[in-house]
Amino acid sequence: MFFLLLSFFAIAQQSGWDRLNSELAKLSDDSSKVMAHYKVSTELYKSAPQEAKDIAEKGYELAVENKMEEVELSFLNVIGVIESKLYHFDESIKTHFKVLRAREKRGDKQGAMLSLLNIGNVFNMSRDANQALIYYEKAMLLAREVNDLRNEANIAVNIGNIRAQGALKGSSKSDVIAAISYLLKTVDFCKRKAPEVDLYNCYILLGYLYLKNEDVNKSEYYTDLAIGIAEAGDFTYGICYSRINKANIFVRRGQFDLAQKEVDIIRSNIKKSGLHDLYDEFSSDFTKIAKAIQENDRNIVLTDVDSATRADSEAAELIRLKVREELREKYDTEKKELENRNLLLENAAVERESLLFKILLGGAAALLLMFILMLVLLQRKNRQLHMEKSKVEQARDEVKEQAEKIQLQHQELVQADRFRSRIFSVVSHDLRAPIANFQVLLSVSRLVDLPADDIKNTLIAIGQEVETASKMLDELLVWSSQQMSNESLTFQQLKVHDLVDECKLLFADRLRIKELTLLNKVDPQVVISGDLKRFEFILRNIISNAIKFSFLGKTVTVSHQELVQEVIIAITDEGAGMDAEKLQKLQGRDMQESYLGTFQEKGAGIGLMLCHEFANRMGWYIRMESKIGLGSVFYICIPK
Repeated sequence: MFFLLLSFFAIAQQSGWDRLNSELAKLSDDSSKVMAHYKVSTELYKSAPQEAKDIAEKGYELAVENKMEEVELSFLNVIGVIESKLYHFDESIKTHFKVLRAREKRGDKQGAMLSLLNIGNVFNMSRDANQALIYYEKAMLLAREVNDLRNEANIAVNIGNIRAQGALKGSSKSDVIAAISYLLKTVDFCKRKAPEVDLYNCYILLGYLYLKNEDVNKSEYYTDLAIGIAEAGDFTYGICYSRINKANIFVRRGQFDLAQKEVDIIRSNIKKSGLHDLYDEFSSDFTKIAKAIQENDRNIVLTDVDSATRADSEAAELIRLKVREELREKYDTEKKELENRNLLLENAAVERESLLFKILLGGAAALLLMFILMLVLLQRKNRQLHMEKSKVEQARDEVKEQAEKIQLQHQELVQADRFRSRIFSVVSHDLRAPIANFQVLLSVSRLVDLPADDIKNTLIAIGQEVETASKMLDELLVWSSQQMSNESLTFQQLKVHDLVDECKLLFADRLRIKELTLLNKVDPQVVISGDLKRFEFILRNIISNAIKFSFLGKTVTVSHQELVQEVIIAITDEGAGMDAEKLQKLQGRDMQESYLGTFQEKGAGIGLMLCHEFANRMGWYIRMESKIGLGSVFYICIPK
């Protein structure tokens, strides 16, 4: 069996190089061959880290030979990651520092941020939480400076994890509360900027922290959120870690049967996934819960939130000490090396003065750093308050806008109901009258032989009523067809003079009967912008009304006035006119009462209402002036 394992390892060791050689055989130029090394090493580093490191180091040598400086840094970054994977933490940090210095020299803040993040990750893996926090904070500042929201969220979660584990291992309640406060802020940030896995990490940590803080309800709330994310992503590790805390919660409440069910669910998930190593990781948790159930003991002793790190090995401790001793504060002191060399050449007196100066300078730097940190924290708090204020104002505006919309809809419904009632009344009256008269004429003609003149006069009267009803139906059809189809406006250049002439031809018979003159005083060069169908309707309706209320032999005049802001089309008649009360009613946009013309012409009372509506849709408005016995003037006001 041992030899079989060795054979398998040898095959696996060769497979990566075989893949690389296969890639190289297809390539001719050196730069492509260098990139082939990079591609294969990044593909292998998780499954075969040592082989990936060998390939990456070879690729780095080729990059140096070909003077591919940017690719050199990429290879060094990969090598640093692989070294941490191999638990060579000191070599990994040295490699990442080398990349960091090169990126800082180039002014690459994004790259420097990633290097600081990698250094923090290595310290975190080596269990040196204090050093990890130092470099995470440095990386956080750069991430905000370059506006890298994704990495900012990642760093925030890493910091929250370190603080939470420290609080869970310790006995200080203030540490627990501080860790909860930090994670709650991180959750709010992650909801907007980070993927689900970061939210899961925050939720499960909050579940453990709230349970340690004796707030069982909040612990259950965040634990359930973590379970939801883990189960949605079919994440077995996440399901097990979150459900073991759910079992702890049930034990704390004395619901031992539910705690046992959670343990059974965890076992079922491990069996289903085939990750049998998880049985070992959770064995102590299972034993602890079983003991609590057996002894009816509600006091759960919390272990680390990450069960996989509970048994730190002695070798890991030695590595941690070695990393701390060799590299602690190395990055912060590197810039002072030249100053220290010069100080060694000074005599003792100068050395003492220099030392005193350094102490004062360090104190000033510390005070300055504290002041900057306070400014950053105040700025962050101010930004959060501003964001909250903006949200409140936005919500208030939305509520106000909704209220206005509801009020407007209510007014429209009331107006529509009033209009409908008026329509039914007019239609039932004006259509019934000619039909009833015609029926009477037929009935009488069956019983009595009426003179031809009487029949002719009666038919003329009925015809006038039918003409009025027909006009009313035409206006209703125009309005209703545009309402039902929600017809859009089509603006175009309109020559007012030509359209007035068309109306003059249209109303020629009516003008002749009343011996009226229609004067078109609009300049042929006047052009307005509007919807043709709606403008024709407005113009026809107002001219028709002017003819209707004009006295025999008078003049109807259409003229224009061009102002700075608008063009005004005026239709003037020399008719009956109207008093202030009637004028005020017509100025409104509701359906109006019908008034008889000078030759007793009837109307439906809806034409002017439709004119108001069409003008309003085009951004126009209609106003009017009138005096009894002197006529009326209707103004169509068209903004330029």
